[in-house]
Amino acid sequence: MSTLIIVVILIYVIFFAFSFLSYAFNSYGLYEIAKRENEDKQVLAWIPYLNKFTLGKLAFKSNIHGILLVTFNIIGLICLLALLFISKNEKAIIAFSLISILMFIITSIYSYFARYKLYKRYGKSTILLTVLDVISCGILGPFFVFAIRNNNEN
Repeated sequence: MSTLIIVVILIYVIFFAFSFLSYAFNSYGLYEIAKRENEDKQVLAWIPYLNKFTLGKLAFKSNIHGILLVTFNIIGLICLLALLFISKNEKAIIAFSLISILMFIITSIYSYFARYKLYKRYGKSTILLTVLDVISCGILGPFFVFAIRNNNEN
C-alpha cells in the first residue's frame, strides 16, 4: 500500500511541476510579446485566468476578444465551483455541468484560434504549430508561445 501512495504522490508532483512550467512559459511568452508591442497591462500575462485577456488582445488586436476569453473562462470556473455546493438537485447539477463543459470548449477553441493568429504573426510554421497544439489538447501551446516570443512580426 505504501508503494501505491508513493506512486500517486509522485504523479501529483510531476503533474504540478509540469503545470507550473507550462504556466510560466506561457506567461513569460505573452509578457514578452506584449512588452515588445508596447501593450498596456502587460502584467496581466502573469495572472491566472486574466492572462487570457493578454492572449486575446495580442492575437486579435482588440480588447473585446480578450474580455470574451476571460468571461468564458470565469463562467466555466464559477459553474464548476458551483457543483461543489449543489448535491441534492439533479437538474441543477446537469445544467451547471453542461454550462461548464460548454464554456471550457468555447474557451479552448477560442484559445486555439488566438494562438493560431499569434503563430501566423510571429511563427514560421503556422499550420504545423496549430496542428500540434490541437493534437496535444493545448499542452504544447504555452511552449510554442514561449518559442515565438522573440520572432519578428511577419
